[in-house]
Amino acid sequence: MRIDLRKFFEAFEGSPHQLAAIDQLADSIPDELLDKFSDWVVCFEVDGEVQPLIEQCHKGYIMKEPWQYT
Repeated sequence: MRIDLRKFFEAFEGSPHQLAAIDQLADSIPDELLDKFSDWVVCFEVDGEVQPLIEQCHKGYIMKEPWQYT
């Protein structure tokens, strides 16, 4: 039986067992879907509703706004 992720995560409270379950889910997701510039992440962060991503490089931190790179 397939779950509805929207309804499923409405119950999220940040409890330790929920955080562990999210870690398990992340471990099973292909790396390309967890990339900060993957389509779903860019879509999720559109219109500045989420803080811009910070990318660390050898010169320090560079602010990246993925919706500007699509």
